[in-house]
Amino acid sequence: MDNKKQLKIRILPDGTIMTETKGIKSKKCLDYIDLIEEITNAKVYDSEFTNEYYEKEIINVYQENTQSLYNK
Repeated sequence: MDNKKQLKIRILPDGTIMTETKGIKSKKCLDYIDLIEEITNAKVYDSEFTNEYYEKEIINVYQENTQSLYNK
C-alpha cells in the first residue's frame, strides 16, 4: 500500500502555476493551500477536487499488548 503524500507543482509557459496533491485523502488536501501559496509566491484562485477528496482517510492504530509477570 502506497501511503506517500505528494504535492506536484507545474509552471506553464504562460506563468500559470498548477498544483495537485496525491495521497492526501478527504479535506486534508485543503490544509496544503497555504503551503502552495508560500512555495509559489502566488494566490490560489481556482481549485478542483480529485477523487481522493471524497475518500476517507484511513488511520492505522497499533495497540501494543503488554503483560506483566509477577513472581510470588
